[in-house]
Amino acid sequence: MKTSLLLMLLSLAIITAHPHYQGRGFLHVRAGQNRHRKSSGSAHRDSDDPLESGDFWAPSSKILPSFDNSTASNVTSQLGVTAYLHCLVNNLGDKTVLWIRRKDAHVLTVGMDTFTADDRFQTMHVDNHDWALQIKYVQMSDAGRYECQVSSDPKISYFVNLTVLVAKARIEGGPEMFIRTGSAINLTCTISQSAEPPPFVFWYHNDKMINYMPQKGEITLHKTSTDTTVSRLYIRRALVLDSGNYTCGPANAEPVSISVHVVAGEKPAAMQHDASPGLSSVCPRSVGCSNWTIMVFLFISYAIVKRHR
Repeated sequence: MKTSLLLMLLSLAIITAHPHYQGRGFLHVRAGQNRHRKSSGSAHRDSDDPLESGDFWAPSSKILPSFDNSTASNVTSQLGVTAYLHCLVNNLGDKTVLWIRRKDAHVLTVGMDTFTADDRFQTMHVDNHDWALQIKYVQMSDAGRYECQVSSDPKISYFVNLTVLVAKARIEGGPEMFIRTGSAINLTCTISQSAEPPPFVFWYHNDKMINYMPQKGEITLHKTSTDTTVSRLYIRRALVLDSGNYTCGPANAEPVSISVHVVAGEKPAAMQHDASPGLSSVCPRSVGCSNWTIMVFLFISYAIVKRHR
């Protein structure tokens, strides 16, 4: 009896001294089953956590952060508006997202904190995965490459290129236009290099806005291509008092002007070529003044040569 007891104590001492017996790491197998239970959450367990009878615990595999590449890596923004550079991160865990301006390697934001004196920059954490860099009142100097970096080991990065457009306005037929009384005035203002159509385009006649004066003319606005918008001012029957300076003022571009002259008569004098009255009376219409002068010079030269013979 004593011998059996000593053998049992000796066996227990051998088992507890085995390196696999560490309280949390010893594998318990339930008789007749092969069911495993993994810890949820952390891959480590405290040694004080009890193991359920018949089960064993094994650490879960570690999932590293990664980027969702469904967001745009090239962003085009209009000068003066707010731009958003999106960065979608999966399985961030306890890691941190940094935004870095690559041209000067300046760290702009770390997490939700901003590390620049320029308060136009800010991180917008709009959902669980999106860490967007917001840039207010975009300037031309903001154009370039930006890095979204995750502080994992090793670090991973996602790059976004920002292009800044400056919209330009142009009135066809400028800078001056001559119209006969009773004819139509049709001014076309083209706004190009515009990331988005301007929300409005104001038209002015001699510095007075005429958008809400239907008697002054009809104004239309429509988009013709990805970055081009056209606004038209149409006055059906022009009067002399419609003469003056017309300005197209888009919301996103510098205004541009044209000078319109409405003149009476079938052939406005302003559209005629300037010519000396004496010379115009001498030159036949079928022959240009320059050609007529050459002919006279040749005739005189011929007469002089013949006289000296």
